[in-house]
Amino acid sequence: MSKMIMSAVTLCAACGIAAAADVAEGELDGQAVNNTLSSAQLLAPASFTMPMDAFIFGTMPTATVLGRGGNNDVDFYSLQTGPGPVYFDIDGASGFDTYLALFDSAGTLLGDADDSFPPDAGSASDLDAFLGSYEIPSAGTYYIAVSRSGNFAAASFSGSGFAELARPDGAFGGFRFSDSRFGDSAFELSGPQLGEAYRLHVTIPAPGGAGLAAAGLVTIGLRRRR
Repeated sequence: MSKMIMSAVTLCAACGIAAAADVAEGELDGQAVNNTLSSAQLLAPASFTMPMDAFIFGTMPTATVLGRGGNNDVDFYSLQTGPGPVYFDIDGASGFDTYLALFDSAGTLLGDADDSFPPDAGSASDLDAFLGSYEIPSAGTYYIAVSRSGNFAAASFSGSGFAELARPDGAFGGFRFSDSRFGDSAFELSGPQLGEAYRLHVTIPAPGGAGLAAAGLVTIGLRRRR
């Protein structure tokens, strides 16, 4: 491998734009191991790459989770992000009507979504939930939970106000809540994983410098061709 190619690979890895495999949910059918905030499955920073899926809005870093749920199962995933817009898109859920809920590091509910209408590209129907875009105010750890319609976050609509969110294409993207019950990350039901498949896209803002790094890759390519 030439030094030029090695430099490109190093730079690509540093800015998070290399291709990566989908993240497999660690919970197995019949288990209930990521049903709470404290047992959430971590989405490592390396999981977030430039979108390779045509059904993902925009070009911000995205991690794609292949999970299974349904019935009373709740799947929590933790992520670290800086300030800016985030959104969460369920595609290809088979056998159950999905629900999404976003929590801050204290477990306070920030927003949720039951449906996505009209269906976005990649969704079989409006039962594939879409949450966002939600404007993250500050860098930190956040949590996204996947459940089924009817098994909602206990703190949903518990605060002083709510507002509709809009998808990147302007369609309905769920609700943003104000002053939800502090630290209440409970769900109405929580039980073992049933085993119906879903595909979750988690999209976060690009870190500072990622654009410059990407531009650097273009420059490397031009110089190599010359």
